[in-house]
Formats: sequence, structure tokens, C-alpha cells
Amino acid sequence: MKKFKLNKIGRRFWRTICVLFALFVIWNIYYFSTLTRFRESAPITTTVSDPTYKLPIEEATTVLNAIGEDKKLPSFSIAVGHRSKLIWSAAVGYQDMDAGIAATPKTQYRIGSTSKAVTTTGVARAVDAHKINLNTIIGDTITNWTKKKWGFSMQQLLSHTAGMGNYKDFGYDAAKYTICNCHEFATAAEGLNVFDQYDLIFEPGTSFAYSTFDINLASVVLEQAVSTPFLKYMETNVFQPLGMKDTYGDHNRPKTEHFATFYETRDGYYREYRNFEQVYDINLSYKWAGGGFISTPTDLVKMGNAYLKDDFFISHETKRKFWTPMKLDNGEVNEQLYALGWRSYLDYKNSTLLGDETPIWMVHHGGVSKGSQNFLVLFPNYDLVIDASINTNVENFGTFSNEVYKIAHAFLKTMEKKETALYQEIKMITENKDL
Repeated sequence: MKKFKLNKIGRRFWRTICVLFALFVIWNIYYFSTLTRFRESAPITTTVSDPTYKLPIEEATTVLNAIGEDKKLPSFSIAVGHRSKLIWSAAVGYQDMDAGIAATPKTQYRIGSTSKAVTTTGVARAVDAHKINLNTIIGDTITNWTKKKWGFSMQQLLSHTAGMGNYKDFGYDAAKYTICNCHEFATAAEGLNVFDQYDLIFEPGTSFAYSTFDINLASVVLEQAVSTPFLKYMETNVFQPLGMKDTYGDHNRPKTEHFATFYETRDGYYREYRNFEQVYDINLSYKWAGGGFISTPTDLVKMGNAYLKDDFFISHETKRKFWTPMKLDNGEVNEQLYALGWRSYLDYKNSTLLGDETPIWMVHHGGVSKGSQNFLVLFPNYDLVIDASINTNVENFGTFSNEVYKIAHAFLKTMEKKETALYQEIKMITENKDL
């Protein structure tokens, strides 16, 4: 019988396959050797529990218990506000898995892109103080920023219609900062060095492209307008007035005992979050405004409560501007229903919230960071605010947000809906009707 022989190309092919398979095996042996099984117990720590809301809190606690028993999230921290009050704050799981330190409502998390809503709150305060005109063209007036082909407005920056690129649109000069996360930036303006050299990707107003760097740039416009460094302005005009003592720019303040440890998780196992397979002190100072704040659900609910309480902290007119989904130059609302620093879903339907047949107005922003996720949700027609944080990344953000919706449902179904004037005004603007 004639022996079959591989030609030179065939031998190379199979050698390559064997090498790749060997590398795959070695990688998996290494990877699984770095994993640790979740702890059997997942404690719940409650700080605030308003007895007026006894039944919905009991139902929400059942959801928390299930999250702990599921052993997929190291910790899940939640806070709920209603009618300007913090009515419930609790956390399940561990702030530090290896040390066995339980998470509490004081545990601090990276909040990722929820930072955009925080920054926007500072901008809204400046608008009310007549320090910023949202429609003024500002492209050639920004410190540390090279003039581009087109000018743009603050409104376009905050709505992601200014033509700014995002991570994938930039080259090595940006990637060396945004992938490593190991460089210290002293000011918001210094952070513009990451992306100043890149052109706009479309003419402002003609399209929509979600970008962290829109908001980074907006923070520099803000500090110029108020003649105060960005973080100092946020501290004195947002955080201090609202009692947000646990919110700050990453690496701008020493880590406290409440700072979470961040993890990668898989099938009931965990390991500390790694960048290029290295565990080190991740530094997000290049993007405080767009994705670099540290906070707690309790602090973010305080901010949400301030929006809904009255028109003192932020005026009615400014809230209408900031919560109206932005239209492009062709008259169409952008694809994400993005307003200014917030997504605003006027008639959102979700089976977990109030059922597929009951629309609800939901103003929200989510964030994904290095080993952390956050979701801030306001239901203005119910005067309800909810925020949650976790110290890992789930593959599908909807898996995380659905747990938030379960908790929201427990409260929403007990509350009376009041269709606010603000909702009616935004609805009319969106539908091209006169106020």
C-alpha cells in the first residue's frame, strides 16, 4: 500500500495547528490556575431601610439574596431614592473576596461612563449660572486643543454629535494611554493630549457617534467657562452641595478603606482584574469626565434626587434641554435617544419593569470600566431614582441592568404615576409640536 506523504505546505500547516493547540492548552492551564472559587456565603449589609417602604424593600432584598446565591458577581451595591429621600441602600457580597471584606453601601466603585451624567450635572449648573451658552461655537477657543475643520458647540459635545472619534478611531498615540491606563494626568486639559491630534470623523450635527472624548473635551470647556479646574468646580458645585462625600476623580484622591477590589469572573470563579495579564494600579485620570469618576450608589442617588426634587438645584428649563433626545440636522432623533449627557427614553417598555404594555419614562446612563459596572436610572414620573454598582464586568450589560430592573419593579408597582409637565414638554418637542 502506498504511503501518504504531506507536501511542504501541508507539513507547515499541521505544525502550525499543533503549535496553536499547544499554546491553547498552556494558556488554559495558566488561566484556570489563577482562578479561585467563590466563597460559599454572600453577606448582605444594609445601611438605610425606610419602614414606609417595607414591602418593596423585602422584595428587593430577595433579589439581592438571589444575586449572592448565584455566585457570579463579587458584590452588588444598590441605593434607591424616592421623593428626594434615600429610602434604601444595601450591598451583597464582597468588596475584597480574598480578604473576606464584605461590601457595604460605603464601598466605592469605578462608575465608567456614568461619569458622563455626573459631568453633565456640573455643566447644567454652569448653564443655570449663565456661564455657558450651549449653542456657542467653541471649536477654536479651547485651551490645549487644535482647531479642526469644523467648529462645534457644547450642546453637540454633550450629545455626541460633534464628530469626535472614540477609541477605535484613534491610533497608537492615543492607544498608548487608553490601553495601558498607567499614566498620570494632572489636569483635564492635559488629558486632551490623548486625542487632540485626530480629526473629527464627521461634520458636527450631521451624525451621532458615542464618544468618551466628547465629554472629556466638554470638561475643559467647562473649566474655562467657570475659571476653575474641573475637579475643583465639581467638588464645590455638585459634590459638596449634595453631600456626595464618596465621589471623586480617579487618582485625584488617595484610595480609602472602602475602595473596591475589581475582578474578572467566570462560572463561579474569580481572579483580580488584569490588564495584559498584569495586576497593577489602573489609572483613569486621562478621562475623569467621560469615564473616570469613583463613587457609590448612595452618592449617585443623591444626585438623581436633586434633579427630581425641584427646580432649585437645576432649573426646569435646563432639565428640559438636557433630557430632550437630540435631533440631527436632518430632523431625526439620534439612534440612542441620547440627550445631553443622559439617555432619555420617553416611552420605554420592558417586561421586567412594568410589563411590555406599559411605557415608562426612563432617564439613565450606564458605565463599564476596568472590572466594574454601574447603572444610574431616574424615573421622573414616579419621582424614583436607582443606582447599582458591581466590581466585575458581565459580558452582556443587560444581564446586570435586568437585576436593577427587578429591584425597580418592586418599588414602581407600589407607586403612583404622575405625568409631569417636564415629560409633556419633552414629548411635544420630540414630536415636533409647539410648546
